[in-house]
Amino acid sequence: MIKLELSAMPPSVNSLWINKHRGRYKSKRGKEFEEIACGELKSQFRHKPLASSLKIHIRLYFKDKRKRDIDNYNKAILDSMTKIIYEDDSQIEELNVKKLVGCGFDKVEIEVEEIE
Repeated sequence: MIKLELSAMPPSVNSLWINKHRGRYKSKRGKEFEEIACGELKSQFRHKPLASSLKIHIRLYFKDKRKRDIDNYNKAILDSMTKIIYEDDSQIEELNVKKLVGCGFDKVEIEVEEIE
């Protein structure tokens, strides 16, 4: 099992992208998260990307108790792991996400397991 941690909370999928008449673009917040997350992931996982089927467990720690939809944060996290932890997010066969609120801090814990 591979254990990873991100110090930055991803932007919600609602603010990850900007739609304009010429197409869809990653937002400034999305780019900033991706840069931080990719740097942290590369420093924690120094192997070539996994090529097998995967099971992913994500724990989202939120400092306060504001209302948040648990499914809005996964896209940015999974996309940032592509080409670093695994080749493509289509390899993910199982995804488990848990939200913990009122922790006094923001962070993301990720566990990656290969499925044989």
